[in-house]
Amino acid sequence: MKKSLLVLTAALSFGFAAAQDTAPAAPAQAPTLTDVPAGHWAKDAIDRLVERGIILGYPDGTFRGTQNLTRYEAAVIIARVLDQIRTGEVPVTPAPGGISDEDLTALQNAIQELAADLTALGVRVSDLEENAVNRDDFTRLEARVEELATAEGDAAAITGIQTQIDELTARADEYDTLRADIDDNASSIAALNDLTVLLNQDILNLQDRVSAAEAAQADFVTRTDFDNLSGRVTAVDNRVTGVAGRVTTLENAPKFSVVGGVTGAYGQLAITSGSTNFDVSRLTAGTFASGNLGDGDVTTTDTAGVYSNLSSAARFTFGVRASQLVTADGKVVVNNAAVNFRTENVLNTASPAAVVPVVALNDATLDGTIGGQKFDVRYDTVSNKFKFSDYLFSNNANNDGDVNGVPGRGLVVNIAANDLPLAPKLTVVTGNTANAVLAPNYYGVRASVNPAGLGTVGVSYGQGTRAAFGIDYNVKVGVVGVRGEGVVSIPNTSSSFVAGGANPITAFNNGDKAFYTEVTAALGGVNLAANYRAIDPDFSVAGANAGMSINNTLRYAADQVGFGAAAGTSLGNIALGAYVDSSQPYAGGASTLGFGAKAGVKFGAFEAVGFANRATLANVVVDDSALKIGRAGMDIAGVPFSMTSTVGAQVDHNGAATNALVKGLDITVADAYYYNSGKNDFSVSAKYAATLFGATVTPLLRYNIVTAPGTASDTNTLKYGIQVKTPVFTGVPLQPSLYGNFANRITNPGSGVTVGSGTTTELLGQVGLTLNQFLSASTTASIGYSYYQGFGVVGATPAGLGANIGSANVAFDRKDNRVYGAVGTESAKMDGVYAQVGYSGLTANYGIFRYTTLTPGASQGQTSVGQGFKVNYSFKF
Repeated sequence: MKKSLLVLTAALSFGFAAAQDTAPAAPAQAPTLTDVPAGHWAKDAIDRLVERGIILGYPDGTFRGTQNLTRYEAAVIIARVLDQIRTGEVPVTPAPGGISDEDLTALQNAIQELAADLTALGVRVSDLEENAVNRDDFTRLEARVEELATAEGDAAAITGIQTQIDELTARADEYDTLRADIDDNASSIAALNDLTVLLNQDILNLQDRVSAAEAAQADFVTRTDFDNLSGRVTAVDNRVTGVAGRVTTLENAPKFSVVGGVTGAYGQLAITSGSTNFDVSRLTAGTFASGNLGDGDVTTTDTAGVYSNLSSAARFTFGVRASQLVTADGKVVVNNAAVNFRTENVLNTASPAAVVPVVALNDATLDGTIGGQKFDVRYDTVSNKFKFSDYLFSNNANNDGDVNGVPGRGLVVNIAANDLPLAPKLTVVTGNTANAVLAPNYYGVRASVNPAGLGTVGVSYGQGTRAAFGIDYNVKVGVVGVRGEGVVSIPNTSSSFVAGGANPITAFNNGDKAFYTEVTAALGGVNLAANYRAIDPDFSVAGANAGMSINNTLRYAADQVGFGAAAGTSLGNIALGAYVDSSQPYAGGASTLGFGAKAGVKFGAFEAVGFANRATLANVVVDDSALKIGRAGMDIAGVPFSMTSTVGAQVDHNGAATNALVKGLDITVADAYYYNSGKNDFSVSAKYAATLFGATVTPLLRYNIVTAPGTASDTNTLKYGIQVKTPVFTGVPLQPSLYGNFANRITNPGSGVTVGSGTTTELLGQVGLTLNQFLSASTTASIGYSYYQGFGVVGATPAGLGANIGSANVAFDRKDNRVYGAVGTESAKMDGVYAQVGYSGLTANYGIFRYTTLTPGASQGQTSVGQGFKVNYSFKF
């Protein structure tokens, strides 16, 4: 095919150029083409064309023989040949050296051979289309075959042109006529040459692609194989769809599982020598032994005996879990359900008496939807947790260190009744308890709504030792918020309760009442608030109370009627605040009035202000109001020493605030002058939590001096300490970690700083080591030592036994002068060594503690020793 293309081009161009052998002389100097190799098969033809001026080469002197000939370049070559024919430079047959019959015949043969080659290529392409499927070029090959068909259709035009050439040959003896015919058909010859160039390029491209397709035929698949594979893919797809449906069905099917565990505790802490019981929690507070050796309360003794016994503490629990339970009609969906049981030992009083194990229901829970409305249910045989409001049925937290909520069995149901008007949230509770607050049986219902998304409004009814009705609200409209509550609690007596025969008015009048309301507003950087409250003394959370509540969540304390207002600002660096508060006992009596203001500057969490306060009781100025129950300042005024009669200044920085200038640094410097008595109270306190070489270091400093001219109550206190805790040293064998705590307090009468007979001192030191990989990766071992001594502090009665208990656990409180004890007359020292080993839910604790009375008197120097252990275990599956 390439030969045919060469002959065709030569016939149109080279042949005409060759006729110039008899033409006038060539140009004086022909260009030299630098890239035509010597000995190349086409070099002579190229040289002749250059000599005759048909081909001149590119401007850089190159021929670029391997580059495709464009239609523009072909047109220039043909034009030069035709120009030489018109000017006579190239004679036409029968002139010597002109175009001969053989030239025309060669041209005809080249065109016919070209058509035959095109037909052969079409056959090869058709064969490939019929017998193979090319994965990559199938679509493009089909398009090219159609293009070939179009190209092949141009053979008729070529044949017509050939006929004209044949006619010209037949009249070759008539020179003038032939010359005229050639001139007349010059445009046809140029068009033929253009078509030849196009066909040359397209056929070469198609030939290369066909050759590549034939070479890659091994990678093709037959149409039959392709169709078979397509059928198999369809079948697999149908199977996958079926499996996916089955998987979805399994995913939505109910699921069940069994869980369980073993928990228990057994221990004892008792005196092994001596006779004075003492508090151990002051030694173990803040260490790994806290709550295990000692009850965690520094105000009670710990060495009285058994913590717990095996019959009540050891427990095996197991339960069943279920999820994705749906009723047949689909209206009830249970997302999660659980039933838990426990085993415990009980005393069988039948003769002979014996402790026997029993299995009992512990609790059951359920949550899901009913008709698209969410619900959850909890039944518990140990305790019942629920809260309606701050003043009614507040029973959802720990109340005695062991039981959360109301002791005894109980049921709580919550429903989001979205289909009802206003979409209320409903809560229903009921239970049985021996607790005097609610005994013996109780029940209640509460409904709360969120009208227009403004907040919560709830109504409640509770029945137990009393019948109580309540309403509470917490809503906000724009910049104004309103919060409050009202409760009427009616004793269960015939004279008080409607069911007992009284009318509603009598019942209401005989009921105990609690009411408060607050209004707040935020007006462009100025915050305002006001309140009114009237709380019956029977709402005090101490034993049986009108709110039937175990937890003290009263926003305003019981036994008061009063009002208050406050203002504060958050404008830039200005710190302003003011308050007023007035109250008196619920049944009447002397009223307390207090008001105050502050002014100063603030930068982030740093504030420096001056302040002034005034407090009166029955219109008489007092240093300090004993009735601080009105939330004076309402959390927005922030006036230091509120509800006192003072003037002074304070600088404060909150290291925990997001805008703290120094993270972790809490510091307060305050000076307050009580202008009624002349007493002055100055204090500076600071605490800083920092990280040093990976360890947490928290130093503490406090100094407080109180002076009262003309009295003997002047005191000054210096308290300082530090807490250090290292990280786990993972690169060290056994992976140890350390802790150390130290606190010292010195309180002197007057302004002196020398420790003397009237000085109160406290010293606390604690150190400990934990091996976090002891013997195995899941085993830990800890050992600690603590020492405490107190001189001139408060102790237990009878007097003379020393400081065997503390007043409060404030050892590392920067705002309190004490470590554990208030100023008193008792003295003692104590120390102890304690250890713990833990392994996968099991901890074993042991400690030995020594207490020595230092109070002068008959008991001075007496020592008591206590030893204790406690084993806790918790294994779950």
